[in-house]
Parts: sequence; structure tokens; C-alpha cells
Amino acid sequence: MPSLYPHAKGISYALKDKGIDMAVASRSPTPDIAKIFLDKLEIQPMFVAREIFSSWIHKTEHFQIIHRRTGVPFNSMLFFDDEDRSIDAVKNAYCSPLF
Repeated sequence: MPSLYPHAKGISYALKDKGIDMAVASRSPTPDIAKIFLDKLEIQPMFVAREIFSSWIHKTEHFQIIHRRTGVPFNSMLFFDDEDRSIDAVKNAYCSPLF
């Protein structure tokens, strides 16, 4: 059974209650299972966009899709990832040179 860190659900609901839009962007060899996990965790409705793909598209493509779907400017997005290469790719594509 999937699980979240102890305070993750409460923090996510608090962000949603404050009107902060959240999205999921993931590359997974089993996107159907990933979506089922979001359902089981009861957090799927929190996200304005769920971009979960089985292909290994570049993370910047996820950002482009989320931007088109939500209209949120890139400089207003906050990004977390567990892969340095994805963080670097997004930072290089969308962050100002000051970062």
C-alpha cells in the first residue's frame, strides 16, 4: 500500500485551501499504477494537472504541458524532483541567471 510522509497530506490540503495550485509531473514505466496510487492516497483531486507518462520525455516537456493547461507562468512554479538531471534541466530552461 502506498503511503505519504506523515504531514504531507495535511500540508497539501493546506496549500489547496490557500488557493495554491499543485501539479504532478512524473515519468513512470507504469503510469496506470501511479494514477491508482494517487487515488489510494486520496490526493488526486488536489492537483490541477496530472502529467504521468510512460515515455521518458524530458521534464521540461512536463512543464510546457502544465503551463499550457493551467496558464501558470514558469517563474511562479516551484519544482521538486529526486533526479539532479531533471532539476538541472528545468533550472536551465526556466530560471533566470540569478539562480
